[in-house]
Amino acid sequence: MKSWIQAFRLKTLPLAVSGIALGAALAGMHGKFSSIVFLLVSFTAVSLQILSNLANDYGDFIKGTDKAANRTDRALTSGSIAPQQMKTALMVNGLVALVLGLLLLYIYLPNLQSFGIFLALGILGILAALGYTLGKRAFGYSGLGDVVVFIFFGPVAVCGTFYLMAGILMPQIWLAAMGMGLLSAAVLNVNNMRDTETDNLSGKLTLALRMGKRLSLMYHKALVLLGFIFVFASFLSEGGSLQIRPNLTEPMLLLLVYAPVILLLTRHTNRVSELNNQIAPTTPEARVPWNAELKNLSLTILLLVTMYALTVWLFVG
Repeated sequence: MKSWIQAFRLKTLPLAVSGIALGAALAGMHGKFSSIVFLLVSFTAVSLQILSNLANDYGDFIKGTDKAANRTDRALTSGSIAPQQMKTALMVNGLVALVLGLLLLYIYLPNLQSFGIFLALGILGILAALGYTLGKRAFGYSGLGDVVVFIFFGPVAVCGTFYLMAGILMPQIWLAAMGMGLLSAAVLNVNNMRDTETDNLSGKLTLALRMGKRLSLMYHKALVLLGFIFVFASFLSEGGSLQIRPNLTEPMLLLLVYAPVILLLTRHTNRVSELNNQIAPTTPEARVPWNAELKNLSLTILLLVTMYALTVWLFVG
């Protein structure tokens, strides 16, 4: 069981629910929050994230990437889980995600057209989870991982959750979705910055590897800064437009509420800058500080969304 828990990579799950929680908070801002929808969408998102984590383990194993990188912390490379067991787990988890998604859509979508669109998105989500490292054209090996993460953790998660609760979409929702997508891409970028040396040896051409140390660090700081600004601006804007709401009391209070988040994000980017100046890690032990920043950034994003939900509850009702 310990090996499976490790393969599930629980530290990635906060990010999986952050976009869902942001969409739910926006729905609450418009009086449309649904706890049942939130739980079902969260379970589906967590299932898809675990599916993606297992698929990454399997894909990097069969391509020899983890062996070249000496990734003894991975389940298949270490031998703690057999390849056939992992394939079975992938099929079971994919089926669970599909059933949860179909149940959600059957109960809450009002018409056949909406059902078809969301069903297509769900299938694409499963294919994206599997396609990051699996297959001859795995997008994680060609620098497209950032784009896919941006789309599915941003617009799909945030806008999809809001639409399931409210039945409509507004410019304000897209603003928040863009911010969440950028922050989610930042998490992936930390992972890829950490692995540039070993990815180069195995031919895994991530965007961080293509850009090099200096540009990937600049890119990371831009993702974090713009992501936060977009999410912050979504609270300040009117629901039906991107105009700032006239009451200046709420923005000032919101800045005070978000002060710890801003400090955490600043500390994170400074720490990543320090790590980026060091020799790229090639052993599990050397990856520990990078892994800590991955976890810290994921939890900070979840904290950002939690603060968003609290301000909605306090200021909007």
